[in-house]
Amino acid sequence: EKSGEENEKSPADPNDESGEEIGENGVPADENEKGEENGEDAPTGDAADDDATDDNDTDAEMFGDGAEVGGTDSTSRGSAPKAETDTDANNAIKKLVDQNAVDRTYARIPALNEDLIMPFGEILEKALPNYVGDNFWVANIKAEVATMKDESKKTVGYMVKEFEMKKAADQYARAAVSKSGSLDMNQLHTYKYNEDIFKKVTTLPGATNHGMVMVVDWSGSMWNNLSGTLSQLFNLIWFCRRTQIPFEVFAFSDNGYLFTEEERLADSKYFKAGDIALKRFKLLNFFSSKMSAKEEMEMMEILWMVASTWTSRRTASAHLIIECPTFLRLGGTPLNDAIIAMMEIVPKFKRETGVQKVNTIFLTDGASSHLSGVYDYDLNKDSGEHVEKITSLHGNNIIVSDPKTLKNYEIKYHDMTDGLLRMFKNRVKDMNLIGFFIAGSGRSGRVDKRTLFYLQENMAMEAIMEQVKLINKNKFLAITSKGYDEMYVLPGGNALAVENKGLSDDLVGASKAKLKSAFGKAMSGKIESRQLLN
Repeated sequence: EKSGEENEKSPADPNDESGEEIGENGVPADENEKGEENGEDAPTGDAADDDATDDNDTDAEMFGDGAEVGGTDSTSRGSAPKAETDTDANNAIKKLVDQNAVDRTYARIPALNEDLIMPFGEILEKALPNYVGDNFWVANIKAEVATMKDESKKTVGYMVKEFEMKKAADQYARAAVSKSGSLDMNQLHTYKYNEDIFKKVTTLPGATNHGMVMVVDWSGSMWNNLSGTLSQLFNLIWFCRRTQIPFEVFAFSDNGYLFTEEERLADSKYFKAGDIALKRFKLLNFFSSKMSAKEEMEMMEILWMVASTWTSRRTASAHLIIECPTFLRLGGTPLNDAIIAMMEIVPKFKRETGVQKVNTIFLTDGASSHLSGVYDYDLNKDSGEHVEKITSLHGNNIIVSDPKTLKNYEIKYHDMTDGLLRMFKNRVKDMNLIGFFIAGSGRSGRVDKRTLFYLQENMAMEAIMEQVKLINKNKFLAITSKGYDEMYVLPGGNALAVENKGLSDDLVGASKAKLKSAFGKAMSGKIESRQLLN
């Protein structure tokens, strides 16, 4: 055994077994050499303490006495860097978040169901057998329609003449006279003193040919205004016939008697996930420029009898009334669904007729019923199969995409009609979109101020009261606050009736001035009472 003295090694022993040579200050010689090579002396003792104090003083001077040194939140030199730009951007994004935002639903305009339109031929075939026989009431109604047509001929003819004169005046106002480039042989002998010896040609710009598509509300709330609406509609049809304007008239209805059992079971066969779910409804093609004069008159008689079932109930001949066919009964108001359908029908009408400009007219007496929702699929946990379902749109903001224009529209739930009209205008170019709103109620048909305030929410009540006076005086009011290019608010009831009265027998023997005044008022009344045509 070796003694303890032999096992212990002195720290200053130059023959240390570790192989390191110890310097004079107790530091390995290699470290001393490195320090000397770098021109630095390793701090020892008080000098090291002084250096540390200097570093802390520098941090305090640069970052303040409260500066945190070290760690991810450090503000001192050599600490982990902060992504200040990214942090500020994230904070700014948080401020943009709408804390009160509602859920969004995504939907798509669906393709048109081919069975949606009931053609006028089918309507006549189903309705005419209902009114056969020698019924006094039926004969009386047919006589009323014939009389209405005869009495309206002169007024409609006068308005046609005015229309043609205005159209001709517009053409001549834009006429251009130019030289043809050919010599005028009748002026050739004047060449010595006349420089203008060429033939001239007057160019009239081609008139834009128009078409008309009318969409009528066939809902239960229209019963009191149905006769007045049809009399206005008939005058518009007679005008289009005289001016040879192509036209189509549809009525939208969700009357359950319009559908077969097969149609009730196959509602969703034309749609796919993401499509707006349309209600079960039909477009009744009452009138068309393709109809013959006989078919047109038969349709007018049928519709006048449908309208008269409501007014005749209060007359002595009420027991003679023949109830209208069940499929022509009034239903709900699927206006939004009809607007979506028109997005395909109107472009097709333009292509088939070749018209350059189409006037699309909606005539209603109230707001639309809500859309059903959006077609979707859900997983049945029991069977493991996907089953169809309809997601509601209630209360949500809806992003609707149009597969034709490839545009997306954000539409609020309570502004669905205005949003769909905006989409409709963007899909069909060169179209006037006009709305007629029958706002009056009761026999007098006076328009209430609350109705006008509903249509123009931001208007002051004083201005609303002025509009009430105007509409009751002029029988219409034009506004532009809705999705139409222009919307005409009309009184209802008796105010919708078309006037055909001539001069009174009391004017026999009256002076020329009085006759002239009476004739002017009568003619003005006839024109102003035809609001749709006017």
